[in-house]
Amino acid sequence: MSYRNGRAVRPGKLLSCAAVGLALASMGGTAWGQAATQVAQAEEALEEIIVVGTRASLQSAIDRKKNASTVVDSIVAEDVASFPDKNVGEALQRITGVQLSRAFGEGESVSIRGVEPDLNRVEINGVSVLGGAGTGGRGADLRDMASELIKSIDVFKGFTADMTEGGVGGTVSIQTRRPLELKSTLFSVSAAGQYLDLQKDVTPRANVTYGDKFMDDRLGVLVNVTYDKVQTRGDFLRNTEWVALADFDNSPNKTRTVEGYESYATKASCSTITNSANRTSCQSQWNDLSPRIPRYGMWYRDDKRVTAMGTLQYQVTDNLDVYVDVNYNQRDQFLTDYNYSIDLTSAARMSLLNAVVDENHNVIELTTAATAPTSTTGAGNIFGSQMRGFDYELKSHYYTGGFNWNGDRLKINGFYSTSESTMNSDSNSVSISATVPSIRIALSDKGIPSFTFPTNFDPANPETYRNGGAGIQYRPEEVEVTEDAAKLDVDYDLDRWGLTVLEAGGQWRKTGSLRYAGGGYTALDGTVVPSANVTSNVALGTTTSGLTWSPQRLVDFVRAAASLTPQNFYKGYGGNIGNVPRGWMAPDVNVIGDWFDTSGFNHNLIREANGYAQIPAHDISEEVSAGYLKANFAFDVGDIPVSGNFGVRYVQTDVTATGALTRRERVVVGQTNTGQPITEIQTRGVTSVSINEKYSDTLPAFNISFGLVPDEVIVRLGYAKVMARPKPTDLVPSANCLYDLTGANEAENLLDTCSSGNPDLDPYRADQYDLNVGWYMNADTLLSASYFYKDVKSFILARTLVRNVDLFNDGDRFDVTMPINGTGAQLDGIELSAQTAFTFLPSPFDGLGASVNYTYSRAKDVGLVNSLDGSDLPFPGLSKHSYNLIAYYDKDEYNVRVAYNGRSKWLQAAAERSGNPVFRDGTGYLDAKATYRVPNSGLSFFVEGKNLTGEAERTTSGDDIRLGELAYSGKRYYVGASYKY
Repeated sequence: MSYRNGRAVRPGKLLSCAAVGLALASMGGTAWGQAATQVAQAEEALEEIIVVGTRASLQSAIDRKKNASTVVDSIVAEDVASFPDKNVGEALQRITGVQLSRAFGEGESVSIRGVEPDLNRVEINGVSVLGGAGTGGRGADLRDMASELIKSIDVFKGFTADMTEGGVGGTVSIQTRRPLELKSTLFSVSAAGQYLDLQKDVTPRANVTYGDKFMDDRLGVLVNVTYDKVQTRGDFLRNTEWVALADFDNSPNKTRTVEGYESYATKASCSTITNSANRTSCQSQWNDLSPRIPRYGMWYRDDKRVTAMGTLQYQVTDNLDVYVDVNYNQRDQFLTDYNYSIDLTSAARMSLLNAVVDENHNVIELTTAATAPTSTTGAGNIFGSQMRGFDYELKSHYYTGGFNWNGDRLKINGFYSTSESTMNSDSNSVSISATVPSIRIALSDKGIPSFTFPTNFDPANPETYRNGGAGIQYRPEEVEVTEDAAKLDVDYDLDRWGLTVLEAGGQWRKTGSLRYAGGGYTALDGTVVPSANVTSNVALGTTTSGLTWSPQRLVDFVRAAASLTPQNFYKGYGGNIGNVPRGWMAPDVNVIGDWFDTSGFNHNLIREANGYAQIPAHDISEEVSAGYLKANFAFDVGDIPVSGNFGVRYVQTDVTATGALTRRERVVVGQTNTGQPITEIQTRGVTSVSINEKYSDTLPAFNISFGLVPDEVIVRLGYAKVMARPKPTDLVPSANCLYDLTGANEAENLLDTCSSGNPDLDPYRADQYDLNVGWYMNADTLLSASYFYKDVKSFILARTLVRNVDLFNDGDRFDVTMPINGTGAQLDGIELSAQTAFTFLPSPFDGLGASVNYTYSRAKDVGLVNSLDGSDLPFPGLSKHSYNLIAYYDKDEYNVRVAYNGRSKWLQAAAERSGNPVFRDGTGYLDAKATYRVPNSGLSFFVEGKNLTGEAERTTSGDDIRLGELAYSGKRYYVGASYKY
């Protein structure tokens, strides 16, 4: 649903009615089925009815859940193809307990049972999916995996000892087709045109799949290629962040508390503090919260993606087959970002007069400064228009060789894989700014900013920039993520003492993450290594890069380089956005070479400059060795069949992390007339620093199921210890340290300070418990209820001040702001799901079917604190409520599917740059797809739509008025055809 209704619809009544309806329909279906049993048996000899399409895929998913070794939910190939979904993430959102995060309207990453994406494992054919594009996250970007590749997806919420560790929330296991499984030649081709209502162009998407067997069916070949040209756009209304810069209302009540100054009850009492910096910190507790940079933005993304996978499989003997998988992904993207903004980053930019402050100390109306003392204070260059261009290339490839040996009682399988993902990016930006006094800024009741300019200022008139400014930037980046892995599993059929299979195995993985981002430093010996980053700003009347900029030259530049953006800002959005422009004037990065010196835009400097190596932003190597033992069992207790497994997994992790240490020194540079020392902070240099850490984990797991009604009502219980490793960037010892050399350190026993990562972080560790009851009423029908509980023993908190830390293991001690381990978080929740096909209805309504699911999650004792008001924060990524409502019709030539996915408000980040939490409002997305299958031809035509209700994504800093961002990505439509042979 649209944000204009405030938040997603409460799911309770709707879901309960739907679930009751499904249950009654299912029981009705059972009765009808019993009444028709004799007829069906009589006809069975005459005609075999083959169920295909959506209904068949849902039957297969039910069967996989029923026979799983732990708590799991599944999607199979036809089901994915039937969804109005184009990548793995969007398919996963339909599973109970899975919550999807979006970027530009596309599914990007998933939380499982409220656990954030970085704490879940995603693998394809057992091989880790490389995540984060090297930015330091472990969560996989699911946009790169086209749904056409998939045979099945299993979301393991429980854990067994033979599973690769790394998923506190769960494990997403993706399987692709194997060519020797084919019963006949497979050939399919599909093509579609896609249209976004915020854009004008229709772009193509196409897939070709071919598979066959040769040499008496001993050699199999399967190739799958998807090409996707995606044009997406995001329109943004932003306040960016909320900051406490000034006391507008002079209220006696505090806006917030600052650590160390809680005991000061009045602002006046702070005046007794002699140190000016400490006095300001104390007084800031009465400062009101105001937007940091109110602005509007348009992001255009032109994305070309190729996803390809090829498999060769050969049956060497009746017992042994070998295979080779090659998976290749490439994304070429150019992203354009337009920004239209007002700079409110300091109190000097605002007037304290005529401001309107609400009861929660939020500034909802203000006027900017009336004068411009300098070009960077007051009204100086306060208004700006900017264009950024990101040229981005991402390539990833996975090579796997493996074997399967199946004897009478012994089974052995294994593989070796090597994977690499590389990202290269060059971003340019150009901005123009104007000195504009007394701009009135007002926020709507939902925090949307609107600007009222003085009558003599026109932001679309180049002449108004005569006394303003302009500037360009260049920011290159390179990333490499690699993994080599080997795995061996051995199964032995025992069938003795109630044990059915004994399993053992081992695994080795070595992962690397390397990132360069501009670089540039001064070594401790004084050697200067230039940065690859370039910044060039115009200062009127001075010479910049050999060019002297006069006011007239600036006007000429704006006239030549700027033009109007598309005039359809927020087109199609149904909510109230107030008085915002439909477009604005912005400069163009493509013409800056005619006006600025861009010879320094050199990507080659990112790794080496002037013969010296750059220090990477991070360089992390992680080696993991694991082994396990597991036993499966099955026996009867009376008339109740019992089965399950127990085992233990041992894992050792060895991490080497390298980063840059920036050394700054506070030194005495003189003294005042009264003899007081004058100090300043000087940057002495940057050096590389590396730290190695090792830790191990023992992970027991136990799962058991009871057939209370054999083959119909199954109860599952599970227990396991699970772990997930910290984000690489939390581990990197990159530090910015201030050494106090003024003498005060020794005299007052003050400690030097640092801001750093934390190589000593323990991983996330948790004990998890699962209870699931499933009623498998017939092949089409399932009622399922689950309760889960996760006792998180080791948790990672956001950057926190820790005193007296031996950061570099060399005896020197610092007060360090860094991520630390917390303890005590508990998560639990309930999952309910129901699905059925209404086959008992008279024709043509017997093609109808439905599926609903709902998840309730909560967290306690998380240990995260809201820096604004000191209140406890929820677990990141956790929505208390999430749900899916799916209806379909699948019969003969027709297949129609409508899916609605909803989730309630959740915490996106515990703290952004200004220290505020970031909450994301609840959302609801409606997607639909209709297919017509031409009889007896293999040809089908389809039309589908995504985000049909025009939903927008909204973030706040807690209060509803305290808008961070409202993002609208439009509605997307597809029309296409496919052919299968």
